[in-house]
Amino acid sequence: MSIQTITHVEFHCADADKTAAGLQADYGFTADAPATAPDGTRTVGLRQGTIRLRLTSATDPEHPVAEYVARHGDGVAVLALGCTDPAAALERAERHGARVLDRACALIEGFGDTALRLVPLPAAEPAPETAPEPRLLDGLDHVAVCLPAGTLAATVRFCETALGFRTVFEEYIEVGEQAMDSKVVQSASGGVTFTLIEPDPTRRPGQIDEFLAAHGGAGVQHLAFSTRDIAGAVRTARERGVEFLTTPAAYFDALTDRLGGPAIPVGTLRDLHVLVDQDHGGRLFQIFARSTHPRRTFFLELIERQGAGTFGTANIKALYEAVERHGPIALDRPTGADRPTTVDRPAPAHPTEARPMAAAPAFHLTEAERALLPTPEEVAHYREHGWYLSRKLLGDEELDTLQAATERYYAGHRDRELPVRPPRLASWRPGDGPVQRHNDYVHFESDAIGAILRKPLIGAVAALLAGAEEIRIFQSTLIYKPPVPEEPSNRVPWHFDKHYWQTCTSEEMLTAFIPFHDCREENGTITMVDGSHRWRELPSGEDSTRHFADRDRSELEGILAANAAHNGQRVRKVPMLIPRGHMSFHHCLTYHGSGPNLASHPRRAVSLHLQDGANEYRRHDRPDGEPVVYNHDVLVRRTDDGRPDYADPRFCPTVWRGRP
Repeated sequence: MSIQTITHVEFHCADADKTAAGLQADYGFTADAPATAPDGTRTVGLRQGTIRLRLTSATDPEHPVAEYVARHGDGVAVLALGCTDPAAALERAERHGARVLDRACALIEGFGDTALRLVPLPAAEPAPETAPEPRLLDGLDHVAVCLPAGTLAATVRFCETALGFRTVFEEYIEVGEQAMDSKVVQSASGGVTFTLIEPDPTRRPGQIDEFLAAHGGAGVQHLAFSTRDIAGAVRTARERGVEFLTTPAAYFDALTDRLGGPAIPVGTLRDLHVLVDQDHGGRLFQIFARSTHPRRTFFLELIERQGAGTFGTANIKALYEAVERHGPIALDRPTGADRPTTVDRPAPAHPTEARPMAAAPAFHLTEAERALLPTPEEVAHYREHGWYLSRKLLGDEELDTLQAATERYYAGHRDRELPVRPPRLASWRPGDGPVQRHNDYVHFESDAIGAILRKPLIGAVAALLAGAEEIRIFQSTLIYKPPVPEEPSNRVPWHFDKHYWQTCTSEEMLTAFIPFHDCREENGTITMVDGSHRWRELPSGEDSTRHFADRDRSELEGILAANAAHNGQRVRKVPMLIPRGHMSFHHCLTYHGSGPNLASHPRRAVSLHLQDGANEYRRHDRPDGEPVVYNHDVLVRRTDDGRPDYADPRFCPTVWRGRP
C-alpha cells in the first residue's frame, strides 16, 4: 500500500473565503479560483511549496460541512494520504479494523471526526521555467492530534496495523501539575508523521483536556509547516500581524551549555522566541503561533529541520509550557469533580523527565531485526575478504517508497537544497541524457530517501562489521544505470573508496550498496576484488584522489594488476548477487567496480557510505602541495580548532550508537 505523503488537507470552515484570505495575508499562500458546487458548498484551494489546503464552507445548516463546523468550529476534517496503490491501502486498512466511511472515495475513519482519504499520488509538477518566488513555507512536517485519555495505545496500533506506520518517538510531558503522553508515528516513506497526544488522567486537567472539551472530542490540534529559514519566516509573519507564543529568557540562557552553538545565533532565537532541540540526526527549530480560532483549539506551528528526523526531548515540554502561559482555551477548566485532584491522585507511573523512545534516539532493534545481524563468523568473513552480503534488511514497502521517492527526486523534487555547490558534486540532471546517473547527498535533499537510509538496522550491521560503537552517514549517492550496454559510463572501473576519502582519519569506513530490485551480473551488479582491502598499495607518486571517471579504464586495470602482483595475490573478482531487500557491504580499501547493464530495465541503487564514530578530518595534500578538498569541507560546520566537522548532524547524521 505504501502511504507516501499527505497530498492535501481538507478544512471545513464557517467562511472559506475569509479563512483563505487570512492565510494568504499572514503566511503568503497562493489561492486557486474559488469553486461553488451544485450543493452550495464553496471551496478555496491554497498552495505554497508542497502544502495543499482545501477550505470548504456550506450555507445549508444540514450539510455535513456545516454540521462539522457546528460541532467543532473550523477544523481539519480530512487528511488525504497519497498512496502508490489506494485500493490496496483501503483493503489493508479494512482488514485491520478500519471503519470505511465512503468506499467509493476510499474514506476511512481516522481521529474522531477527522477522516483519512486514501488517494493516488499526484503527478509530478513541472519545474518552473523561471526562478520560483521566495516563500515562507515549504511543506507539511507533521500533524498533531489530541486524543481522549486511554485511547493513545489503540490509536497507535491502528496506525501501525491499518496504515503500515511505525512508532518513531515517544515522550511523557509534565507542565506544572498537568501531564500528557505523546507518541509519534510515521509512514515507511517518512513523508507522513502524526504526533498523537493524550492527557494523563491521574494529573490535574490541563490544555489537552481543554482542547477535547472545546473541540468536542479527538481532532487535529495543529499543523506544523516546514520552512528552510525559520528566522526569516517568523520575522515576516510577525510583520504581517501573526502573534507567536513567547518563552522565558532562562530557556535561551541555557542553550549554549545544553546544545553548544546552534546554527542560528542564540540572540536571534531569543529575540524571536524560536526553540531549538536535537535528536541523533541533527537539530530542529520550532515555534507555535497563537491560536486565532474562536474556541482557541486549532493553531499552526513553524519548524525548520537541520538534519533532525524526529523530535528532541526538551522542545515539546517548552512548547506546551508556552501554550499554558498564554492562557486557557475558551471555556472553563474542568474542576476536581470532573477529574482526580492533585491531593487524591495516585503517583504517576512515569519518570519525571521527558524520555525519547528507544526505536529512534536510542537505536533500539527488535528481536526480529537482531536475527538479521551478521554472525561472528560472517563478521570474520568480512574482515578477511573485505565484503559481506546481508540478509533482507529492507521490506518491500520500504523499497517501494525508495522507488517512488527517487522518481520524484529525478522529476526535480527536493525537500531542501544544499546551501552551496561543492567542488566535485555528482548531480545528474535530465539534460545530461541517458548516461549513468549519480546524485550525491540524497539523504539530505530527500526526506523520504533519508528516512530509510537512516534505518538503525543498517547502522547496526555496519557497526558490527567495522567493530565500532557509532556509525554515521558519510555520503549517499543515488545511482541509475540505464539499460544501454554500449554507454561508456555504465562501466565502473576498478577503484577503492578510501582514495577519495584521504581527508578522513579512519581506515574502517565502509559502503552499503542498496539495490531496489534483484541485482545480478546481467544488470551490472557491483563486483568485489576478494581480499584486496588487505593489500599494501604500491606508491605511485600521483594524485590518488582523482576520480575514476577522470582516468583511463585501462590505466586503472593496470594499477589493480600491479598491486595484486606486489602483494603476491591474484585478482579474484566476485560479483555480488543481491536479492531485493538485501544489500552488500564493502570495506573502504576493497577494490570494486561494475560492468554494463545488459538487462531490459535500469539498475537502481543507492551507495550509502558510512563512517565510524572515530572518523574525523585531517589535512591531506596532493603531490603539488595543494590540500585536498572533499565535498563536505565546504558544507559542514567547523570544529573548535577550525577543521571541517565530519560529525555535523545535518550532513553526517548518526545511524547507530551502542553495541548491537
